[in-house]
Amino acid sequence: YFFHVILGIGTPQNFPAPLSSEEEQAAFEVMANGQGQEAEDARQKLILHNLRLVSHIVRKYYASAQNQEDLVSIGTIGLCKAVDTFQISCGAKFATYAARCIENEILMFLRRTSRQKMEVSLDEPLNTDWDGNELLLSDILGTESDSVVRPMEEDAERQLLREALSRLPRREQEIISMRF
Repeated sequence: YFFHVILGIGTPQNFPAPLSSEEEQAAFEVMANGQGQEAEDARQKLILHNLRLVSHIVRKYYASAQNQEDLVSIGTIGLCKAVDTFQISCGAKFATYAARCIENEILMFLRRTSRQKMEVSLDEPLNTDWDGNELLLSDILGTESDSVVRPMEEDAERQLLREALSRLPRREQEIISMRF
């Protein structure tokens, strides 16, 4: 339910107001002592009423990010984890704990995606030339496709051959190794 709310609402002012300390504590007690639908309703209430915190963190710390909607979704996952792991007995405020969980989830996402941005494929189109043809990195490097791809294919073939040889009986392995 709350994911539909996230996607349909763009500004923090449109999110439900935060719960009072008493309401928040009551919801956590229901989660701890309740069962089934009652506990799940309390969990969703806590998540829904803390979405404003997720939006605030995303806009405050990641204002230059192009995909803020993605970060709000990722931050909501952190909020869900915070609701599931928060202990009232620890003495901290839930908002403080949740803010750390949200930030950690966003940072893990950003680290994961930054590694992917550094990967480059030789066959990925980079641009187009004057005639409208796609330019590949392998075209720009000025190498023939076989000189780049061939050694990789040969390594893969050697590995497959080694695996096939390892399944043969010892005597047949010796015969093949002496022959080749």
